[in-house]
This record gives sequence, structure tokens and C-alpha cells, in this order.
Amino acid sequence: MNVLFLCHRLPFPPKRGGKIRPFNMIRHLSRDHRVTVATVARTREEIREGEGLREHCHAVHVGLVTGPKGWARFALSAPTLYPSTFAYFYSPTLWRTVQGLLAREAFDAIMVHCSSMGPYVAQHTGCRKVMDFGDADSEKWLEYARRTRSPLGLGFRWEGYRVRRWERELGRRFDACSVISAHERDVLGAYVTRPIAVIPNGVDLAYFRPEPGAADHHPRRIVFTGNMSYAPNVDAVRHLAAAVLPRLRERVPDVELFIVGMDPSPAVRRLADGGRVVVTGRVDDVRPFLASAAVAVAPLRVARGLQNKVLEAMAMRVPVVASPAAARGIDAVPDRDLLVAGEPEGFARAVGDLLLDPAARERYAAAGRACVAANHDWDRLLARLGDLIAPAAPLRQNLDRGVPA
Repeated sequence: MNVLFLCHRLPFPPKRGGKIRPFNMIRHLSRDHRVTVATVARTREEIREGEGLREHCHAVHVGLVTGPKGWARFALSAPTLYPSTFAYFYSPTLWRTVQGLLAREAFDAIMVHCSSMGPYVAQHTGCRKVMDFGDADSEKWLEYARRTRSPLGLGFRWEGYRVRRWERELGRRFDACSVISAHERDVLGAYVTRPIAVIPNGVDLAYFRPEPGAADHHPRRIVFTGNMSYAPNVDAVRHLAAAVLPRLRERVPDVELFIVGMDPSPAVRRLADGGRVVVTGRVDDVRPFLASAAVAVAPLRVARGLQNKVLEAMAMRVPVVASPAAARGIDAVPDRDLLVAGEPEGFARAVGDLLLDPAARERYAAAGRACVAANHDWDRLLARLGDLIAPAAPLRQNLDRGVPA
């Protein structure tokens, strides 16, 4: 089959959340199909770094969305019914490229990752179209609104309303949809009438694995990983530092926190104290930081979809303590594969229990690795994609998991 794949981030190298899922989908589809990728990048450096994607597909077309122009479109759309986030990801160059591809080539299927890219092909009717929502973006904005005072909260609510309006429309214009978890399916299923398949995120088990003979971890170190300019991650580590760490230090005075990830915001940088709280900034490889930690933490209060940071830590045999929001969507058993805790007191207690009990750490380390190997292996999960993009293929629902049969 000849497949056109659109995504809102140039998905190479696949080292951050928004790139990992589309890259693995592209790589999987390219094994049996001719895949052309259309995507956007923020900088020319990102385009250069993404050249390696061409080794995994037939062709790559990139539109450059620079900061000033992107934010100008974002602002200009604010008083309209068109979502500002959709406007930000619009590239006139990529629009012309996609329309030219649709006019010249006979595509058997189009797959779009992320609703903000849907308008590029929403009007096309020449082949089967699949929308991989990933998660319900509208619900994320509405959650921000619930947690933020006006006037900013009103802005978040307005964006949530506009994105939901478009999610409903895209659901009508595409033949089938997919999401990252059963929870996201339930949210979107309230207003999207097309079949919705659940395709969870996986983890590269060959890449994220404990290295035999690697240096032992620091028995009092905890680690948080992620893009540190992303608002939910910023909120999570600020909450961790303000509400969890003081309680944890009452039991484990020498605990140290490593915050690992690119583009730390000023608020995150201020958390560094020169010793017990370390903010690394961008690192080439997150694995050594995971391997050095006794516990990985994910205290997110706002989270959509499925958290790659949790899967990666579990794959590396690092015990995880996650909030209910961060654990949602992961096919794991709380108190067996990972620990789940919500309030600061409970979260601090769970982390402290692991730091003070090496035997418990080993149990959760082994269970976590076994869990992701059984339930979050990319190859097994993406075997469903072939049926999803097949022209006129019926999408049968497995009653237990909501995935294509």
C-alpha cells in the first residue's frame, strides 16, 4: 500500500514523547508499505537532526514552523473558532506540499498523528483515512482551565472548546480513529462516532534495558525525566519540590533529586540547590541517569494519554512511584508492577519505603521490566496498524481491551 503519514513533530530522533509514537508507527508501517511522511519542524537544526528518518520510510517532507510566525498565527486565531494550537502547526509550505502529493499520487491510506494535523487532509476523500488522536487534546486544555485562575483559565477553556469542536469534526471526516488508552477512547467516544481503536504506547526494550555490569545506582537518588518546558512536567517537579521532598526528607534526609530533560524553564532551574536537587538540562542519553537512580518518580497532576517516562524507567528496571494521572493507561498492576500514590504524604511515604528497602526495590524493578515486556512491546502493539489502515477494513472491537481483533 501507498501510505501518507502526517505528524506534528518531526519524529526523529525519537527521544521525546511527541516523537516516539509516530516514529514507531512509521517504522512499523514501512516494513510492508511505501510510506511518505509530511511533518513540521521548529528549527533548521531540528530538520538536520531529523535526516535519519529517511532511512525508515520512502520520503520525508518538512514544513518549517518558526517561533515568531507560529506564535503570530496562534494569537491571530484566538478570537476565532479555529484552535490556536492548530494555527500554530500550520505551515503554508507543507500545506502546498501535501495538496500536491494528494493531486499527483494515488494513496491507498492516510494516517494522521495528532488532531492539529488533521486539517491538512480533512477535505480529502480519495482513500481511507485514519486519525490517531493519541489522546483527547481538548480534555488537556479543559483540565488546565480547571486548575488555573482567570483570565488564563478562561483562555484554556476557550481552546479546549475549540479543539473539542474540531475533534468531533475530524471524527466525522475520518474513517477510523485510534487512541493511546481506554480512558482516552471513553472521553472521545462521547462525541466521536467513528470506531476508535486503542493502541497503547510501547517502549523499545532493546534500547531501554539494564546493562550488565553497569555502575550501581545511588541508593538515595530519585529521578524525574521529561521535557522540562512542558507545563505538566514543570508543575509536577515544582509540586515535588514544594510538597513531597520536605516530607520525604523527614525519613530520608540525604535523598537527592535529579530533574533530567531538555529546555528547563526558569521555574525549574530555580529548583536546583547546588547539591541535593540537580537540574541537568538537555542530555544526549537519559539511560545513564535512570540507571543511576534508586527510584523514578512521576508525580504529574495533569497528564493525558500514556507516560513514556514511566515505561522507560520500568524497562530499565528502575522502580517507579507515579501519580494516578501518570499511571493511567499503563497496563500494569499497582502495588505489584509500580507504586501509585496521589497526595504528597502518600507519595513521600511510597518513595521513602522503596529507598529504605532494597528488597522491595528489587521486587518492583523485576516486576516493572516484566510488565512492559509483556504489555508494552512496540512490535506486538503495532501489529494492529495493518488492519486499521486497510481500505474498507471493518474495525472489530475486542470487548476486553477495545483494540482491533
